[in-house]
Amino acid sequence: MLLVGNLAVVIKPAEGTKKEAEHFAELMEMSAPEYFPDLLGRKFKELFKVLFLERENLFSHEHVVFAFYENSTAGMLLGYDWRTKEREEKRTGWLMLKTLGFDFLKQLPAFISAASGPGKLEKSDYYISNVAVYPEFRERGIGKALMLKAEELARESGAKRIALDVEKDNEVAIAVYKKLGYSFEREHSIELGGKRYEFYRMVKGL
Repeated sequence: MLLVGNLAVVIKPAEGTKKEAEHFAELMEMSAPEYFPDLLGRKFKELFKVLFLERENLFSHEHVVFAFYENSTAGMLLGYDWRTKEREEKRTGWLMLKTLGFDFLKQLPAFISAASGPGKLEKSDYYISNVAVYPEFRERGIGKALMLKAEELARESGAKRIALDVEKDNEVAIAVYKKLGYSFEREHSIELGGKRYEFYRMVKGL
């Protein structure tokens, strides 16, 4: 729990409900509104709802925490350690194929490219995949509370570092991550739908 003024931001693990799945899909879209449609196709939000409710995949509720402000869902964070990625990556792809069918086959080259580039994870890393806060709850310390919770989860997992990817033109997010102690490690990019997405990998020792 983090105090913001006289109110508390409460961070709780996701329970895997259908209502949470709706929030998860909305917040995932907010975290990367152009990238996900290009990577996963037009049905990406429906896919996220399905994967959230399933267990043992990289978009499962098992890896999500939600932030609550004044008893309302305010934001979420999706993260996992290097062991989880190794264990669940193939099942994630299988569930995507099962859910999207031919649509996913069309996106498969892009997905493979993303997994080997932006999604690559080093041993002993904890990865913040996505973090998002609803617009009406921004500038209240909720994003910071979620990031601090990720550090706690990373330490519990035995990770020695925490890592994330941020688009190079997202100056606001980059400034926040720098304030939290993250530094640049490398740059990478991916071509999707005729557009080049460029990222910084930022890391922080634990």
